[in-house]
Amino acid sequence: MDRTRTKNLIKALIELLSFHIFAISFIWTHGLPSTSINYYLLAMVAMVALYKEFMIPLKPNQFFSILYSAVFLIICIIGFKSMNIFVMILVFAQVCFLFIPKSIPPKYYIISVLIKDFVVPSFISIAILFYYAHFISIKFVVPLLLINITAVMITYFDGEITSYVQIIVVAIATVVLFLLNYLNIYSTIAIIAFMLITVLLKIFNKFATTNVIYRFIGNLLVVV
Repeated sequence: MDRTRTKNLIKALIELLSFHIFAISFIWTHGLPSTSINYYLLAMVAMVALYKEFMIPLKPNQFFSILYSAVFLIICIIGFKSMNIFVMILVFAQVCFLFIPKSIPPKYYIISVLIKDFVVPSFISIAILFYYAHFISIKFVVPLLLINITAVMITYFDGEITSYVQIIVVAIATVVLFLLNYLNIYSTIAIIAFMLITVLLKIFNKFATTNVIYRFIGNLLVVV
């Protein structure tokens, strides 16, 4: 395995952790009852992470995507009795979403970015929380969505005026959501500090990394 594939495999592992970190930490910090680990669900989520970070760069053809979906469905069938059907549908939908970007014209790349780096990570984390905690809280969804959209904004921050406007809008939205009591003070400070520090590093130190790393760090900061 060459260096690029090894790097993508590591990114897939980090992605898998990033899918879980917010949901599991939310359960622990709020003292919520939860079920034991479901290895079928873990395998399904791992397949999403692997396809997103390892398979897509290899440009899989339609036949491979169909085969990958078939393997995914076999896992669903085997683990059907131990999983919520809505969770299975939600996770499988994310695999299907990942098939879309390769058919999107380059000029609409932002749609591809939002699918891969915002929609899929957000809904996978929501599915994990829903399975283990058996409910979804607005206080879970709001910071999760903010971190994921912030990670996208930072990843594609290019120093243009539009990039600054996007960051400012997200910062203002974060403060507004805090005032509306959808965020606590610690999450608010963590999200805004995360934006400022990463943007400044990108501007002055020319430090940048991938969306996966930004999202992992952001989720970690919010739950600590």
